[in-house]
Amino acid sequence: MQKMFLWAACLSATTICNAEVDETKAYASAPVTVDNENKFSSSNDSAIAADMNIGDPENLSDIEQSVQRLTETQIQEQNRNSQKDTAIDSTKLKLLAKHSQWQHLLFYKNGKAEVISPDFYLTNPKPRSKRNFDPYAELIATIEQINNEGVVCKYPARYLWLNHYLPELNVDLKNCSKLPDANQEISLILVSSYLKNPASSFGHVLVKTNTPIDNANNTNSDVRELSSEDLLNNSYNFGARIPENENGAMYALKGLFGFYDAGFSETEFFKQDAVYSKNEQRDMWEYVLNLDAFETQLLNYHLYEAKSARFDYYFIKQNCGYRSGEILELISDIKTTERVGPWYAPDYVFDQLLEHDNGADSLVSSVRYLPSEQTQLREKFVQLSKPIQAVINSVIRTESTAPLATLNADDKAVALDFLILHRTYKITQDDTPKQRALKSELLSQRFALPASNGLAQLPVPNKPSPALSNKTTQTTVVLSEERAEVGLSLFVKDPLNAHTDIDKRFEAVKASLGYSFDMHQWTLTDFVFLDMQQIEDLRQPLSGEPKLSWQLKTGARTDMFTGNRHSPYAQAGVGAGAKFGKHILGYGMVNATVHDQDRHADIGIELGLRMKRNNQSAELSYVTSKREGRAAIDVAKLTLRQQLSKNNDARLIMTYSDTVMADNSVVLGDSDTIDAAVAWHHYW
Repeated sequence: MQKMFLWAACLSATTICNAEVDETKAYASAPVTVDNENKFSSSNDSAIAADMNIGDPENLSDIEQSVQRLTETQIQEQNRNSQKDTAIDSTKLKLLAKHSQWQHLLFYKNGKAEVISPDFYLTNPKPRSKRNFDPYAELIATIEQINNEGVVCKYPARYLWLNHYLPELNVDLKNCSKLPDANQEISLILVSSYLKNPASSFGHVLVKTNTPIDNANNTNSDVRELSSEDLLNNSYNFGARIPENENGAMYALKGLFGFYDAGFSETEFFKQDAVYSKNEQRDMWEYVLNLDAFETQLLNYHLYEAKSARFDYYFIKQNCGYRSGEILELISDIKTTERVGPWYAPDYVFDQLLEHDNGADSLVSSVRYLPSEQTQLREKFVQLSKPIQAVINSVIRTESTAPLATLNADDKAVALDFLILHRTYKITQDDTPKQRALKSELLSQRFALPASNGLAQLPVPNKPSPALSNKTTQTTVVLSEERAEVGLSLFVKDPLNAHTDIDKRFEAVKASLGYSFDMHQWTLTDFVFLDMQQIEDLRQPLSGEPKLSWQLKTGARTDMFTGNRHSPYAQAGVGAGAKFGKHILGYGMVNATVHDQDRHADIGIELGLRMKRNNQSAELSYVTSKREGRAAIDVAKLTLRQQLSKNNDARLIMTYSDTVMADNSVVLGDSDTIDAAVAWHHYW
């Protein structure tokens, strides 16, 4: 009797095994099941075939004996295991496929898959044509590969997320030996602007992972000198893949119109620190994210997956700020990528971080200032005693260690520590055998003295993050007795604004329209393509530091001497400046301007004085311009600024000139004139 039942069971299994699968219904609305061995199947899948020859009587005998030996305990265990086979309703899967986190894991936005790498998606839509991409099909394909260790280890964030919402999948990532530590702390780093390279003038964003901070070591302070552990942590840098020897014009053209592809590259943080802090001397601010355990693990694994993704690169929009900020949307309802406007500046990510408020805890647990090597040296130098400063400057100027002999052992140790750091700083800019020989001599003398931490104990003052300032796109409304003006700047860093550097000015792509109350017409009064200024401090006490100030401006404007509109020009200036404390700066420049008007060139002198404190600031400037065969034009301008809120300010602008000023730049007249205007600036 038992044999008859066994024959019937085997015949039934064989019939099931021979059933055909309708592949056209692979994603039909039918339940899917995950058995106790994590095997995925749907109601349309074929069953597992029997592994033995059912026609062999010996096998039947073995089966019969095994059946007869089952105990009650074994039967109960089998029943428990059979209950682990779980059906996952397709409705639930479709809801998961629409979940914002799943779509962020896939870089799926606005009905389009943004990754152009052909091997990033399991359903493999055609590269650069992602409108046919289906997040639901990708979810099903991901679950189907649950027993493929290579796929699971390639997409740890996907499987961690699926296991969170479908615990019956019981995904195990322990065998994926190449995965990063999923419990690492994650930070976003804002890198300050670098005016010597126009492409870096907008700042930069990095993502960094860290071993959790030990507060007992006081590493959670506002100002932080990087430890060896910090430098060995990983960082992720988003950038375009640019061919070697690509010229600047081609880089600008391709970067603007999306002819490069880009992606995240992973490297130790000391390599990024060498570029930004030591070579380009750019300050950084590290925003440590406040995440729970699951969010931390998910984001670490998402960064690992993102390394294999490639994207179209657009310099002004889908850039480092956009992609680095995008990862935050995976673990929060923050909207870093939904910026209105054609421009995406790196600062915008951190604006959103600081302004985000969903009623829960802040997304930022702390902000740490990471001063550049140059900043550290300058701030520590001014805290040294005058005799030590004098000896250090003498060694720097003469490149001889003889002046050190005048110091006692303790002061000499401090001076040598500083000079070794200073020589390392100089080698990053000019690596020559002479520089290295002097550093070796300094090290030899330092090894002969006792250990000292006198220099290390000198603090570097905290510097507020630029993200505390206003946003970077500016709308302007100016009203005077005779004219009204509206203007738009795509990117602006005004030295008069709060939490901006008083010695730097940067503006890109500004257009101004003026309305004359007398003429009753609108005209394009000014167009600025690029406006950059860097003031170096002549009063900087440390020898060997840059002393030359410079500025560059190009665009189109009404010509001062002829009154012709839309005259293209380019202006360059060099000069000197000085700081008086942190809140007052003065400068002088000699300018040369080329244009399309008569004589095609002007020369001029510009003097300026800036003052700022908290929410108030002021600037007084004087410019005289001379063109061959024409009388000089002199313009003096006073601007008083009052901050109204983070992203709004009001200004009173007084202009004195032997011309009548239209947009507080230029309009011809016959007599000396004072013009007053009020302006409102809104930043967004």
